[in-house]
Amino acid sequence: MAKLVVAVGAPHRPAMPQQAAQSPGQHAFEGQMKQVREQLEAAAPDVIIEMATDHFTNFFYNNMPAFCLGLAPEAEGPEPSVNMPHYTVQGSPDLARALLAYSLRSRFDLAVTEEVILDHSILVPLHFLTPSMTIPVVPLYINGIAPPFPRAARCYALGQTIRRFVEQWDADKRVALVVSGSFAIEVGGPRAGWVDQKWADTIKGLLEGGQYRSLARRATQERMAAAGNASGELLNWITMTGAVGDARPLFVETDSNGNGYAAWKLE
Repeated sequence: MAKLVVAVGAPHRPAMPQQAAQSPGQHAFEGQMKQVREQLEAAAPDVIIEMATDHFTNFFYNNMPAFCLGLAPEAEGPEPSVNMPHYTVQGSPDLARALLAYSLRSRFDLAVTEEVILDHSILVPLHFLTPSMTIPVVPLYINGIAPPFPRAARCYALGQTIRRFVEQWDADKRVALVVSGSFAIEVGGPRAGWVDQKWADTIKGLLEGGQYRSLARRATQERMAAAGNASGELLNWITMTGAVGDARPLFVETDSNGNGYAAWKLE
């Protein structure tokens, strides 16, 4: 049977790969990414389910699913506007289709796509965490950018469904979860770069304390909107907390850009 072995979280700020390449060893995020990478590598996963928010690369307002699962056997990215290496990443259609079938039986009608461009929300974390790109990745896109968003409680329940799916999946696979999304930041506009540090600190404390249901209750549409126009990406993290059960994180760190770094050991 399959086994959920680790969950990790890291940012996807698009400038990070270029900054690290131009002045290696000079950025705090490099050490934080290394800390996350070490936990992912120690778990030796066979496949990754990555939860992120598409940034109008695959979806727009005329077609914006709340949840969308990537079924493609391989995908490329990032989008042309992001200055980082171009990657081709293997998918895992067997896992994706099995997860889809299980989700439908569990009353989660996930949208699916057979064609996907892996935007920076998927590839920036992988660039630092799995630079060889040898581990298959199933992308799970969660709308945290174009309101109205799915309810936080629904995202949490989806995470629980993912956990139950893995535990019953008849495959000898070690499964990792990777999550990326901002906690509290404004992107673009007159408040560009503003971070709601109080909300970011609150999220950090709730994650550290394993108070995942409390986080889901407090992450209302109104509270996330007040924390910045990219702060709906917290829903990605809430989805993952539904999958980690009662496990407490090994560490949770934040940075000055309203981002989080974290790892959960699940075996």
